[in-house]
Amino acid sequence: MARPRAKGLPVLYGLVAGALVVACALCILFVDKPVAEFWHQHQALRPLFQAAAAPSLLALPASALILLLALVHRLRNRPAPDRFWLTIALATLAATAAKDELKWVFGRAWPGSWLKYGIYGFHPFVESILYGAFPSGHTSYSAAPLGVIWALRPRWRPIVAALLLLVMAGLVCADYHFVSDVLGGLLTGGFCAWAAVQLMAPRHG
Repeated sequence: MARPRAKGLPVLYGLVAGALVVACALCILFVDKPVAEFWHQHQALRPLFQAAAAPSLLALPASALILLLALVHRLRNRPAPDRFWLTIALATLAATAAKDELKWVFGRAWPGSWLKYGIYGFHPFVESILYGAFPSGHTSYSAAPLGVIWALRPRWRPIVAALLLLVMAGLVCADYHFVSDVLGGLLTGGFCAWAAVQLMAPRHG
C-alpha cells in the first residue's frame, strides 16, 4: 500500500478540516435549530431515515473481524491480511475511541434534549444522557473506514461520498443529530483515516 504521492494533499486536507470547523460553527449559530425543528414536525419518513443511517453500525464489527482474521493468520504463521484492511480497522477503532472522549469533553445537547427540554449548546464534562451529541459517533466511525478507501482507492470515491451523505442525512433527518454534529463526526473520522493512512504506509529508504 503506497503512501499518497500528491505533495499538495496535506495542505488540501488542512483546508478541508478548516472549512469543516467553520461550517460547524455556522451551523451551531444559524442552522441546527431550524433543521431539527423542521424534521421533528415531519416524522412520517423517520423510519426511512433510520434505515439510511443503519449501515454505519457495520463499521465497528467489521473492523473487529479484520483484526480477528489478522490474529488467526499470525497464529497460523500465514501472511497477514492486506495492509489496506488493517488500515481500515485502525482508523475505525481510533475514531470510535476518539468520538467517545470528545462527546464527554464537548457535552453537546441532543436534538431531543433541545426539543423536549429547551437545552441547547455545550456543557463540557457533564455526565448525563441529555448530552453527548457532538461529534456524531455514527458519522465518525463511518467516515474513518470510508476515508481510508477515499485516500487509497480513488475509483471508489463516488460510492464513498454517496454512503457518507446517506448516513449523515439519515442521522439529521431522523433527528438523532444536529447538522453540526455530523460535520464534527466527519472531521473526527476523516482525521483518524488520514492518521491511519500515514501510520500504516510502508517506509522506503
